[in-house]
Amino acid sequence: MLDYPLHVFLAVLAAAALHATWNALVRGGSDPLLHTAAVVGWTGVFALPTLFFLPLPTPQAALVLVGSVIIHIAYYTTLAGAYRNGNLSTIYPIIRGCAPIMISLGSLVFLDETLNLTNWLGVLLISAGVLVIALRSGLENVARALKWALACSLTIAIYSIIDGYGARISGNALSFAAWLFVSESIAFWALLTALGRGKALRNYVRDRFRNTALAGIMSATGYTVVLWAMSQAPLALVSATRETSVLFAGVLGAILLKEKVRARQIVAASIILCGLIAMRL
Repeated sequence: MLDYPLHVFLAVLAAAALHATWNALVRGGSDPLLHTAAVVGWTGVFALPTLFFLPLPTPQAALVLVGSVIIHIAYYTTLAGAYRNGNLSTIYPIIRGCAPIMISLGSLVFLDETLNLTNWLGVLLISAGVLVIALRSGLENVARALKWALACSLTIAIYSIIDGYGARISGNALSFAAWLFVSESIAFWALLTALGRGKALRNYVRDRFRNTALAGIMSATGYTVVLWAMSQAPLALVSATRETSVLFAGVLGAILLKEKVRARQIVAASIILCGLIAMRL
């Protein structure tokens, strides 16, 4: 069983903060699929120059990259479907809360990664804390979009396991991340162009140039850290720690957007913090 060193844990917390920050930058976008594609496109732009200084992926890692790109696009598709069938405040916590449990089970089956009792407790508490946030909109909205949310959670679990495995076998997590960003951005933009949304996507980037570019930098940096962490520690613990981004999102909302902090959010934050403590025991 891999350890979860403190410096890796802290790095993933920083990545979670970046994730919450870039999501706050693009909050309120009129089309979730377009703003996701815009950010993904920028990650490819920023990663492209680094390819000249990084090694080529091995044949095995290249195959993993192909699978990763496919499942990432499936994630974006199911995410857009989830948002079409429910509101973000309900859907997003369900998606992110279920994923760590699926990753824990998947990494056990496919990568033979085992967790001790306190690790499992930590993962379950973090997932429970994130799911508490979904209660804000009532069970009717949850039921309506549950199938899309669970499908999206499943794609997160699959790409997390694939990416974690790829980062390990590549021997260079930074190289794997850079090739993933470039390949994914090309494939995603090509798909939207083929579907007749290329002009809308270009206009979206033009109108939100600064925010999407900054979000792209943060997204690329944060996920590179996560991939590196997955090469150093159990996937389940890294993914669960990453979901603390909802805590940082709440703090940003309260400080920057003057959003009201509700009792439910305090309860959720307390449960998540207990989960983090359990993982460090």
